[in-house]
Parts: sequence; structure tokens; C-alpha cells
Amino acid sequence: MNDLRNPILILTLNQTAELRQIWENQKQVLHPDDYFFIKVKLSRPAAKLSQKQAYRMMMTLAETDYEPIPEWLIALFDPREVK
Repeated sequence: MNDLRNPILILTLNQTAELRQIWENQKQVLHPDDYFFIKVKLSRPAAKLSQKQAYRMMMTLAETDYEPIPEWLIALFDPREVK
């Protein structure tokens, strides 16, 4: 069910592959619950994440001091960006 306050985002194949690689590289610094949750979400070729799940993923990367967070991911939550 798609909630208007938490829309579903369908990532491209390239976006999904990029996040999957980042997530695997961060495995050692992530809490196991965060790691497995997102690993399952990124298991599709073109991942489907709710807006809240994508935000959680971005913030988890920030909390582990991962740089650079993909610009397209940040842009999803930038109110100045036209969607």
C-alpha cells in the first residue's frame, strides 16, 4: 500500500547497484539490523524503498561517517530540488 505521506521510490538499476556496493562496503560498521534490513530491500535489480526507508538508509550512512553519500540520494530530500 502506498501512503501519500510515505511514497514508494523506485530506484534505477544503477542507483540500486551503487547503493548495494556502498552497503556491502559498510557492512563492518553497520548495526546488523540496519545491514540486513537494507540488504533485503536492495536485493531487487531496481529496488523499491519507501521515502522513510531511503531516508533511514541515508542517515545510517551519515552516522557511520560514510562519504560521499550519493548526490542523487541527498537530492531526494532537498526541498529546493524539483522532483
